[in-house]
Amino acid sequence: MIKKIVFITTHNWDSKRQGGFHKFAEAACLSGIESVFFSFPRPYYGLFMNREQLNKDVIKTLSKGKYYDVQLPKTNEEQTDIFDEKASDFYVQGGKEKSKKLLNITYPTFRFPDSAGRFLNDKLMNWLLIHSFKSFKKFCKKYFSGTDCFVFESCEGIAFIDKLKKYFPDAKMIYRPSDPMVYATVPQRVKKLEKNILYKADLSLIVNEEGVNCYKKTITDFENKVHYEILSNGIDIASYTKKYPVPQILQKPNTVLYVGAWEVEWKLLFLAAETNPDFNYIVVCPNYPSSAIQKKVCQFKNLFYVPGIKPQEVPAWITNCNVVMVPYQTDFYKDRPLGITAKYYQAMAAQKPIVAYCDTPKLKDAGISVNYSYEDFISEIQSAMTKGSCTYKFDLQGRNWNEICKRFIKACEKNHEN
Repeated sequence: MIKKIVFITTHNWDSKRQGGFHKFAEAACLSGIESVFFSFPRPYYGLFMNREQLNKDVIKTLSKGKYYDVQLPKTNEEQTDIFDEKASDFYVQGGKEKSKKLLNITYPTFRFPDSAGRFLNDKLMNWLLIHSFKSFKKFCKKYFSGTDCFVFESCEGIAFIDKLKKYFPDAKMIYRPSDPMVYATVPQRVKKLEKNILYKADLSLIVNEEGVNCYKKTITDFENKVHYEILSNGIDIASYTKKYPVPQILQKPNTVLYVGAWEVEWKLLFLAAETNPDFNYIVVCPNYPSSAIQKKVCQFKNLFYVPGIKPQEVPAWITNCNVVMVPYQTDFYKDRPLGITAKYYQAMAAQKPIVAYCDTPKLKDAGISVNYSYEDFISEIQSAMTKGSCTYKFDLQGRNWNEICKRFIKACEKNHEN
């Protein structure tokens, strides 16, 4: 039985970018497993930045470690289902809630920006990535002692697998690539690091067939050399079927909303806002666009940029807009095998009209409008605005986070026993 698990992820626990690793860590923690959230990379140069993940306060706080309460809400039956009989362990007599503690830490390093790779070789870039003023061995002894399982996200934290296998020879290594690092903008040295972890991990939990297929194209004899299973991302379905107070910016008429972390096709949205002045286009994304883009957005009365919202606020935004849009950058899907993502699950659960630009053609099979020209996207937005609720040819039940987390913990336990 697993007693301690470490999640190696690009995220902070307290973040506007909540993803599957938050759900998995929450489930593990509430199941009684000691859980550590290791946020990486956090380079020293981040001390001079002002981003959500990279700033002086975050790096200094997480370098010392910060504990967070992870609670199981009494009123959410859907949430308690995941823990079966263990769920009762997190309540006390009288119905009050108990909480478990989760530790979020980081290990600042000498990592250089990827652009430095034009001048420095891969070996030096990787050395800088994982070295610090502090000893990693002592860091591991302090925070990771007793770990049974390390779970790696598709981030540069995968560079630690060899050291961790050496320091913790009995621990299992699991790779969970939420976004396979195969697309063109990923440095070759990072692609090599990913191949290394795919070969050496005890188990890889890949999100979908698209991810498997992209690995088969780049990894020789993938089926025989990589031990993997498919485990999709999920959604808290019930959250998207409720009613919420309307966020202020969505109190405008004819709202078209994007909530996500990937960059959008701003030129398309400028044209859409010009074409339909009565529609209000709203982009919620924690990744700031360039200052030139932000300046141009301000020139429109019906185009708005919001620099991210808290994860718990997302259902209120999705359920209160008129149309959900996913306007990725042109040819985005050709380089990133993401498949049908949780972004679409949310909108489908809320029964909202959905209009996508430059994403997987498989969306059409689910009844989602996906377009590959500016004109078609704008036309479909106009059509979607006349619709009310929509139903889709897509089974969401098997993608409920409760079920996904059960399968995740079961896979970890089974792998630990072998």
